[in-house]
Amino acid sequence: FGVSRTIIRRVLSRLSSEQIIELRPNRGAIVACPTVDEAVQVLFARRMAEKAIVELAAGRCSAKQIQQLRDHVSHEDDLFSKGDQGAAIRMSGEFHLLLATMAGNAPLEHFMRSLVSQTSLVIALYEIRGREHCAGDEHSQLIDVLEQGDKAKAVELMDVHMDHIEAKLRLDKAPDTLDSVFGHLKA
Repeated sequence: FGVSRTIIRRVLSRLSSEQIIELRPNRGAIVACPTVDEAVQVLFARRMAEKAIVELAAGRCSAKQIQQLRDHVSHEDDLFSKGDQGAAIRMSGEFHLLLATMAGNAPLEHFMRSLVSQTSLVIALYEIRGREHCAGDEHSQLIDVLEQGDKAKAVELMDVHMDHIEAKLRLDKAPDTLDSVFGHLKA
């Protein structure tokens, strides 16, 4: 990739600290494979963080920030309508990171970055294939409530949103291997 080993080590170290990869001495790095229990713990932490974030953001979002969120969701919807699932899902995660930034709590924002990455991994492993994506509409509803400054309703909507994310997961069995998840990408 044209970069030094030092840079690669830093990247791997960061991914390891976010629990996306596991560094194994004398064996290299592998993508983490959270157990069902670990997945449930990640989702619980994400739910708690998300609720705190929207409660904080509801009292702070400027008109410019609200428009930024609306533009983001519009772009996310365009990607889904074009069938670019990967990019749309990435944008969905970035929506939640934008909210964390707007909440104005740096430690919570940092924690959320790690949780979004870990949740993406959990979804890749445990998602029930063929389920509809519903985040765009839920994100738009959340923006409306944030614009109104209604903290209680924002927390309630985020809780429902997290319910929908979890409903698309099969957390009653061991995960698929990443080979089975991404096997269709092999040439």
